[in-house]
Amino acid sequence: MLALKDKVDVVLGETEAFSKPFAIFSDEVVDFLNEIYVNIKQHEEAMTYTDLVTFGFWCRKANLNKLSLSYIAKDKMVGRGKVLHIAPSNVPMNFAYSFAFGLLSGNINLVRLPSKNFTQIRILCEIIRNVCEKKKFLSILKRFCFFRYGKSDTISRALSLEVDARLIWGGDQTIYEFREYKTQPRCIDLNFSSRVSYAVINSKALKGISNTEYSRLIRNFYNDCYFMDQQGCSSPQVIIWLGKNNAEVIERFYARLLDYVKKNYEQDIAVTNKKILSVAQSAVQSSVDFKTNYSDFSLLRLKLEDFSKGIDDIKVHFGTFSEINVDSLDEVSHLFTKDVQTITYFGIDELEIRSFIIKNGILGVDRIVSCGRAHDIGPIWDGQDIISTISRIICN
Repeated sequence: MLALKDKVDVVLGETEAFSKPFAIFSDEVVDFLNEIYVNIKQHEEAMTYTDLVTFGFWCRKANLNKLSLSYIAKDKMVGRGKVLHIAPSNVPMNFAYSFAFGLLSGNINLVRLPSKNFTQIRILCEIIRNVCEKKKFLSILKRFCFFRYGKSDTISRALSLEVDARLIWGGDQTIYEFREYKTQPRCIDLNFSSRVSYAVINSKALKGISNTEYSRLIRNFYNDCYFMDQQGCSSPQVIIWLGKNNAEVIERFYARLLDYVKKNYEQDIAVTNKKILSVAQSAVQSSVDFKTNYSDFSLLRLKLEDFSKGIDDIKVHFGTFSEINVDSLDEVSHLFTKDVQTITYFGIDELEIRSFIIKNGILGVDRIVSCGRAHDIGPIWDGQDIISTISRIICN
């Protein structure tokens, strides 16, 4: 990193005298992350950003101590060394979780921030800087470096050769590019590629819920889908409705969702144009026939008529949903490809979905969570235990 410090834009952290790897879930790191949580709570501007507040809540000591219980061999586990984190460009707080995983697993962390300076990143970096100025956390500064640089094979190649593990978040093309760079023989790669996610809703279950429960469902669904403009890998783009002949019930759901969207979602002309373009591209590229349905452009529905050949080439965002109506998930088992990451659900038991995945030998689906939890991130992501993978066990 020292040789590159003049070639990258260092935002925060060390560039020269890094510390050595250390034990996982160390008390110092847990206290440091908890202090970030405390500072976020006290930061007026930070509290206006849901994703920043969520990250702070995740950093609570009580949560981290609970997570540590999953690592029964943690007293024998230590970091691998230096970890390179390549953050995605479209998710402001992803770098923060990746950084936290790196610290909790006992590593030194070289974190490439998104090129766009999201306000959340600026605020969090200010908070981390202030926390690191406290005497008890001075050593943490030697365990990370946040930086930016434009597209550069030279820099990416040098960083890749320096580290002991790489966490690459982003599009498939980014992963392909980093695979071309040589690494140390024992370097570990964790790649988090482009994925899609589905929502499974039992339409019959909507008939018997109270108005309060319905409002909670709409709020949760909105947070899953409209947060990050539906561009996160865990953002549902496809709705699978279970239960045919429930058109009236489904229309009521969309009417209530649209009302909530109008009150909470800002859709400017740029977003509208991107939505039109994504739908047009899907119409041209996809072999699937679909009908558009909308009363307001902030909620656009693509009703899929024939999905026998799959739906992988339908890529939509910004409040656009491909919708399928079936009686059983078995009718659409072929749609659960390797690209499917998360299933959010309502009105159906999680065990039923899990059994469906196992019974049908589904290659995709790494998460099954209730509606409203699509973006709850943890050290197990895309079916991989990040902390275990980028640390090592010193066995007997």
